[in-house]
Amino acid sequence: MKKIILLLTASLFLLTSCISYTELNDIGIVNMIGITKINENYEITINMIIPNDKDIKENKIFKVKNKNLDEGFNNLYEKTLRKIYLSHVDLLLISDNLKKEDYDNIINLFFNRNDSRNTFSTVIIKDYNSNKIFKTLPENINSLLNVNSKENGIVKVKQFNDIVKDILELKYSLIPQIKIDKEINILGYKEVYSNNKSLSKEESLAYNFITNNIESTYLLSSDKSINYKVNSSITRLKANKNNIEIIINSNITVLSNNSNINSNSELKEIYIKNLTNLIDNYVNNNDLTYFYNQIKKYDYNYYKENKYKKINFKYNINTSINENSNTYGGNTYE
Repeated sequence: MKKIILLLTASLFLLTSCISYTELNDIGIVNMIGITKINENYEITINMIIPNDKDIKENKIFKVKNKNLDEGFNNLYEKTLRKIYLSHVDLLLISDNLKKEDYDNIINLFFNRNDSRNTFSTVIIKDYNSNKIFKTLPENINSLLNVNSKENGIVKVKQFNDIVKDILELKYSLIPQIKIDKEINILGYKEVYSNNKSLSKEESLAYNFITNNIESTYLLSSDKSINYKVNSSITRLKANKNNIEIIINSNITVLSNNSNINSNSELKEIYIKNLTNLIDNYVNNNDLTYFYNQIKKYDYNYYKENKYKKINFKYNINTSINENSNTYGGNTYE
């Protein structure tokens, strides 16, 4: 009996080895997808990792064009002769010319697939060119976005499922926008699904302050003589009918100071004034759906009857300054 069990066990191991070998020659793991639209056709580009039994991974780029996204992916199956796995997608690159119906199609594509996890980073590409951008590895783009998110605060990494949530709640989403030439340049956010407006770096930074998405960043005084490092910042919103109070508490370090001001209290006042102006410029020049949504959460009945009423903003900004701040001299940079 023991011999029979040993023989069966050995047979199972041999069979498993054969299955694994067959699977390795059948699968293609996609880690980056690019989608643009040229005239009436979608152009879908994928970076596929092809593993083999010698533990060597090969990267291959495949591109198809089709009027329908689902059919385009079917074309990719035929072109790659492999089963495409999307559970390892790290990055989705979207051209800056897509419209509302295109985003609907992209959302339907990923949410109707069982092999897609929908937690991959999503980026808008300005001046989309698949031949150029697919020379860049997804980890390089994701690494730059993560560093910017943690240290500069211009954009926050946006996952695909967060974009879908934004669209359902706000009818728009702000997605990081980059341009790829000889290097990767972060431009700020692009508003999609509604106005398709590109936000400046200053507007993008203001939005991150408002939505409590600042881990660390830098802020220059209006005359650029003082450079503040924001070590941390916490934002709360208080809504009372159509009145919204934006409460911000920041901890800052003065990195350089080439002004004639050297008292901590005055340095804090200048920081508060510049941050107030930054946020005020945003609320006066951008879509305020985010704020109306806050009013809706606080008082749905009031929102239902007054959802188009003008919002009154109040700013309550407080800051603490580090003792090791440079109150005089040093290099000021942007």
